[in-house]
Amino acid sequence: MHRRLKVEGHGRLPLEVALMTLVNSAPACPNVLQLVEWFDSPDHYSMILERPVPCQDLQSFCEENSGLDESLAKKVLLQLITALKHCESRGVLHRDVKPQNLLISTDSHNIKLLDFGCGDLLKDSAYRSFEGTPQYAPPEWFRRRRYHAGPATVWSVGVTLYKILCGRLPFRTASRVTSKTILNFPRELSTECRQLISWCLSVAAADRPSLDDIEHHPWLH
Repeated sequence: MHRRLKVEGHGRLPLEVALMTLVNSAPACPNVLQLVEWFDSPDHYSMILERPVPCQDLQSFCEENSGLDESLAKKVLLQLITALKHCESRGVLHRDVKPQNLLISTDSHNIKLLDFGCGDLLKDSAYRSFEGTPQYAPPEWFRRRRYHAGPATVWSVGVTLYKILCGRLPFRTASRVTSKTILNFPRELSTECRQLISWCLSVAAADRPSLDDIEHHPWLH
């Protein structure tokens, strides 16, 4: 049975539909994919989603173009931060930020965040269950089986930024990351870019930047 959530004016909705309804309510964010319609059945639900044309998921786009250069990565990151801050403002935690869950327009390079199937309502207290992709989960989840929304999101942003620039994940497994783990970068990456990624991938959650900090980082300006 799918978890359901009551949304004012919409009744009880499947959690994923409810989260998309919250983030899509006006004024909508151009960097979040729109839910066009959904249908309920006794044992499942179906969603009709916006499909920008031409577009592909960011993972495939990076593979076909041998990664992104720093200029395009900056454009992608700024739009991702806009999308995530919008989700926060609507009380929604995405919880599965990764290149596969970002659509990129192949002509304008505009970005849209999709797939709220692992999401939850935003809260200040710790989450004690994980939904999402383990390779993008923060080290505190593996160490203490708990994490907070902000630092966990920023960790996944750091992994995503590394992946689209370097073509690989920063760590073989986040479960073994410690303060002594060395983060290796390709020689061509700028110092400011390396510093931002390293900051996002701070092992201690308290040492990571906020989304606002990332948005105002010198690398993006």
